[in-house]
Amino acid sequence: MALACASVVTLAGAAAQTSNAPRAFDIPSQSLDAALSRYGDLTGREALYDASIAAGRVSADVHGVLTPNEALDRLLSGTGLSPRFVADNSFVLLSAPQSAAAGPARAMPAAHQRYYATIQHSLLDALCRTRDAQPGLYRLVAVFWIGAAGRVERAQRIGSAGSAEADRQIDVTLSGMMFDPPQADFGQPVLVLLVPQAPNMRAVCDGVGAAVRRTAP
Repeated sequence: MALACASVVTLAGAAAQTSNAPRAFDIPSQSLDAALSRYGDLTGREALYDASIAAGRVSADVHGVLTPNEALDRLLSGTGLSPRFVADNSFVLLSAPQSAAAGPARAMPAAHQRYYATIQHSLLDALCRTRDAQPGLYRLVAVFWIGAAGRVERAQRIGSAGSAEADRQIDVTLSGMMFDPPQADFGQPVLVLLVPQAPNMRAVCDGVGAAVRRTAP
């Protein structure tokens, strides 16, 4: 899978976009890749997606003074895709039935926050046990669906750890994860953004989970 980006920004947390002030847009209908690139230039937002999901898709026209949220909704109209924000100004594109609509993330109930923390810790621990896919040196998004029994029923990696073997180990790890059963109202899919650790920080696999950013459903 490829990691396709509209523009590169610094990730600052797991909240939704920080600025939604209206601005002028003039993005004609074109290939979705090109339209997302233009949208990124105008807004500073980054689109993360498997390159194959955009292949052959065409954006809608986006013209006028609009908020970035409104512009994104119009741009994706008719594509069958919808965004899920994973960090400030960064979003993942998913098939519309699998994704919540664009917009500010709502605060999660405390029980859901604890469950996400457990997911984060378990995924980090599992990746740290791999030979070639230990987190801290790569950036990608893990997308997965947890079944009623707690087993990961489907998983998708958006991005690459830099080698085919590391990617294979991540894919195997994701598909083999098992958690406590999720609450009935727990939002899915689960999105976890893994990012390179900051310089001069203790290695992620020495117990620091700084390379993982949790995202709200």
